[in-house]
Amino acid sequence: MEMTIGQFAKLVGSTVRTLRYYDKIELLTPKKLNKNCRKVYTPIDWELFQQIMILKHFGLSLNEIKEQMTNQKFNNRELLQVQKRLIEKKQAELNDKLEVITRMERLYNIEGISEEELDEFAFIMLDLFRREKSQIQIFEEHFINNKEILKEIKLLHDPEYKEKMDREIWHLIQAIRNAIH
Repeated sequence: MEMTIGQFAKLVGSTVRTLRYYDKIELLTPKKLNKNCRKVYTPIDWELFQQIMILKHFGLSLNEIKEQMTNQKFNNRELLQVQKRLIEKKQAELNDKLEVITRMERLYNIEGISEEELDEFAFIMLDLFRREKSQIQIFEEHFINNKEILKEIKLLHDPEYKEKMDREIWHLIQAIRNAIH
């Protein structure tokens, strides 16, 4: 069965504009021509379109999809594993960001800390929280052979300990602010 670009777009739930772009970048280029010398889509093009949609769903860019479909750089299983690792990495990054936000929210909920004062130093605190993970990793690598110090460093991962330290850091910043004034 052969279809015009408009018919094919409706069938696959896409747009004519998208299909023309895919043709332009040679990602999905119909090979068959109808009697009017216009490109028509076939069941093979439908299969290719489905592959493109699956690869897009897994987060590949159009260039990566084209590379994969042209050179079969990875077999399907390898491709899934690569995408899984990328997603896990992104998920870890999002979890780190969520933890920074949660810690800042905790400070806003502490009685005795005014929101205005905290707003004044919010970006300093957020930056401290953001940098903390890499600094802890550096300490762990440096003291890898010292079990006693490593045990102390591991405390830095404990959420209750972090909460206590966040309060202490806040009080330190307040003391510095008061000393400057």
